[in-house]
Amino acid sequence: MAALDLAQTGEAPEWIHLLPTAKGKVQTEDNRGPYDVIDADAIIAASFASQPKLQIDENHAEDLKSGKGEPSPARGWITELQARADGIWGKVEWTSAGRALVADKAYRAMSPVILHDKDKRVVAILRASLVNRPNLKGLVTLNQEQPMDAMAKMAEALGLSEGASADDILSAIKALKDKKPEGDTAMQSALSTIGVAFGLAADAKPEAVVAAANLAKGGKDDLVALQSQVTELTTQLNAVQSDTKRKAAEAFIDKAIADRRAGVNATNREDMIALHMSDTATAEKLVSGMPMLTATGTVQTPPPAKDGVVSLNAAQIEAAQKLGLSQEAYAKTLAEENA
Repeated sequence: MAALDLAQTGEAPEWIHLLPTAKGKVQTEDNRGPYDVIDADAIIAASFASQPKLQIDENHAEDLKSGKGEPSPARGWITELQARADGIWGKVEWTSAGRALVADKAYRAMSPVILHDKDKRVVAILRASLVNRPNLKGLVTLNQEQPMDAMAKMAEALGLSEGASADDILSAIKALKDKKPEGDTAMQSALSTIGVAFGLAADAKPEAVVAAANLAKGGKDDLVALQSQVTELTTQLNAVQSDTKRKAAEAFIDKAIADRRAGVNATNREDMIALHMSDTATAEKLVSGMPMLTATGTVQTPPPAKDGVVSLNAAQIEAAQKLGLSQEAYAKTLAEENA
């Protein structure tokens, strides 16, 4: 079950945010997750596979009451789903009763019901419900704080007086940004608190917090726009970073396979790539320490020299045989070439 603050403008929103990502992890407040969104288009197709519209009810009445013969009237119908940069959105046809409930602010959140497999991969969105206790993390909120409410929180986090102006708060934020962050946990905590109040991630960069503060002076609409832009850019950045990591991992592991590194092969290629992406240093140290094999499966690295005599590896022995040379003569030639 996911959650979304509804608009507080006295009107029911036409579009509601149902999943916070089009590809990635979905976290929950009650730690039942995380769930994985693998293919947003497949989720959308599966959601409408057996029903033309997805029901919106109150407090999950369809799941909790309908089986007992109790009423679970629809308060709206989701007629369309869209995959966007920041997740999956649903277009709603509200019933008159549902529209009135939202306009009257009787409920503050939307909680979708998702279907997932045993590996917690999201398969489909089954329906959604008007609730007051949201659960899913990461959804773009439609119910933004009024600018002055946000400013009051900023002033408190910065240690300013309650009546501090927007310019006072902005100056204080810029001063924090200009400080050296190393070891200054109080400064980092303050910036994190301010960023979250503006709708940013807790680890948002100081520059993003300053940009949010500047936009806050423009009012609520600018804050909504900022949050949407940050969500979209974060999604894109994560995708680029993941793609870059995978390409580097593939190149390293494929070279190891080509070099016939023992224990690295086409069968475990994906596992080795995943290890490289999660812990590059460990993966490269592990693979580089594996001996290289010949085509026949013998170790290419020759055994250590004994009594000053250089031994040949399997490939060198084969080469000596094809050249009609003794192993001793071939070893002497190699030693001279190396010298």
